[in-house]
Amino acid sequence: EPSRIEAAKQAAGAFVDQLPERFNVGLVAFSGSASVVVAPTQDHAAVRSAVERLELGPATAIGEAVFTSLQGIASIDGGLSGAREEPAPGRIVLMSDGTNTAGRTPAEAAEAATAAGVPVSTIAYGTAEGTITVNGQTQPVPVDADALRALAQDTGGQAYTAESGEELGEVYADIGSSIGTRAERQEVSTWFVAAGLAAAAVAAAFSLAWFSRLP
Repeated sequence: EPSRIEAAKQAAGAFVDQLPERFNVGLVAFSGSASVVVAPTQDHAAVRSAVERLELGPATAIGEAVFTSLQGIASIDGGLSGAREEPAPGRIVLMSDGTNTAGRTPAEAAEAATAAGVPVSTIAYGTAEGTITVNGQTQPVPVDADALRALAQDTGGQAYTAESGEELGEVYADIGSSIGTRAERQEVSTWFVAAGLAAAAVAAAFSLAWFSRLP
């Protein structure tokens, strides 16, 4: 107690709460496919509420979660055309406790994220002996830590592992401490470094992904 999915929701919600208010944050959920649950927004309460409504699914599409998050980040840049010469920095935080079973591969996603200049930090949540129960059936859900580590390393992100809700909270706290703002004296005004988040997956294919971008 609590269940793995509930522990994941609690940790993810706490993560959203600690982000700077000016950060645009989006939520992507994925199972057999990926979709934007909350478009990039500064309304963090809306994102937190959406996290609470996430449910388990029957598959895991890690690569699709990254591609969908990249589209969300690009949508922010499109809405800011002419506002700045360079796009604001973005970041994806992806959490998964399973193995990619649908859609494009994590390797393909890594290539796309690298080309877009968006680092992906990954959280391998669970254990090799983990199981979940979906629709009354129990099935193994060994987390693919190696694939998630490669995805993070290939894109310049950080790779984390967590085997309990407590460890997951510590991981999110560490990620949150690295996301902030930095002021530099330049000819232009203060700029903000590294927004970003994304998060993905809890249980067999219950997944969520965060992405964010400064306005």
